[in-house]
Amino acid sequence: MSQRLKLRVIGLSEVLPKPVLEQAAADLPFDLEFVLIDGVRGLQRVVTRPESFDIYHQWHTIDLIWTARAVQTIDLRKIKHGNQIRGQAQSRQGDSRAIGSVYNKLFVQPSGRLGAAPTNEVAMLPLLHGVDAFGYLPSALSEWPEGTPNSWGWLLDPRLHGRVAMMSDPVLGMIEASLAAEAAEKMKFGDISNLTIEEIDAVSDLLLHKKKIGHFKTIWKNYREAARCMQRGVVLQSMFSPSLALLRSEGIPVRCAVPEEGYRGWHVDLCISSATEGEQLDAAYAYLNWWMNGKGGAIVARQGYYFVLPNLVRAHLSESEWDYWYSGRPTETELLNSGGRPSIRPGEIREGGSYFERMSRVRVWNTFMDEHTYVVRRWREFLEG
Repeated sequence: MSQRLKLRVIGLSEVLPKPVLEQAAADLPFDLEFVLIDGVRGLQRVVTRPESFDIYHQWHTIDLIWTARAVQTIDLRKIKHGNQIRGQAQSRQGDSRAIGSVYNKLFVQPSGRLGAAPTNEVAMLPLLHGVDAFGYLPSALSEWPEGTPNSWGWLLDPRLHGRVAMMSDPVLGMIEASLAAEAAEKMKFGDISNLTIEEIDAVSDLLLHKKKIGHFKTIWKNYREAARCMQRGVVLQSMFSPSLALLRSEGIPVRCAVPEEGYRGWHVDLCISSATEGEQLDAAYAYLNWWMNGKGGAIVARQGYYFVLPNLVRAHLSESEWDYWYSGRPTETELLNSGGRPSIRPGEIREGGSYFERMSRVRVWNTFMDEHTYVVRRWREFLEG
């Protein structure tokens, strides 16, 4: 008897919650091996061992993994609703206004480079996007005058000394630290998404000083660790949407900031390994097309993420869920998180408003800086200092 085909998928736990894993396994006619791994280790594996995976849920890494020839082109003509994705990019209208940088280096050009001019081949299949800021407990802001605008500068505010947490990811962490330094310390940056060595040093030195004097209580690696931080004395921290959903399901009144400086935007996309071929490649396309049915997008919508084609997830969400997560209207019923636990009470409105209102406030998108290696080096000093 022939061995059953197994598709190997690498991704972050934030993108692949248990209900997604279970639904995909139930719907697809082959086995799925999910490896949940943090961004840095996942990227190292993808670049150095493309033969060890078939699918990669990538975060803002396409420049590097494409240059390293770790992933192969995806034919949009084999993707359900691929024409809609191509049309979004071509028109730059409608929902594409909210996706920002995802289309800048999506399409494989005749030269083999990546660009914005639509073709039938892409280096990654756009999947999810959203905005991140920081979470906080309102009770911790008693010293702030009522109505004070939310600010990234609060991450460095001495009034919260010893009660702040940061994330361990060097790419995202450096962006958030720079936004905080700009707001709190009036640092000036030429391009906050692409810092110079001198700018990286200035931010890193500030972080090291703040850590040395005990400003930061801890540093987290994933959304579950982030949630535990706020259960153990942290009152303000960088935070992903799944952490908010988890904390709220436990009755902790955490708020998602709407920073006056703008959000940090992100996107997650699907890539196919350059080593995947034959039946494995057919299965890879089947997995990509499973995401295009909207079921997975609906599941992760319940933890705050947006799907590349929102119309495909609407059929899998209740009217109250659509109102809260996408329309910026109050929910009429109690809402469950992606794990099936109550997290949103009737009458609540999502911080920041509707899909377009929130996405239009993106200040900077996750990206690999030109001096990425130096960012990682200085960030490691911060983590180990």
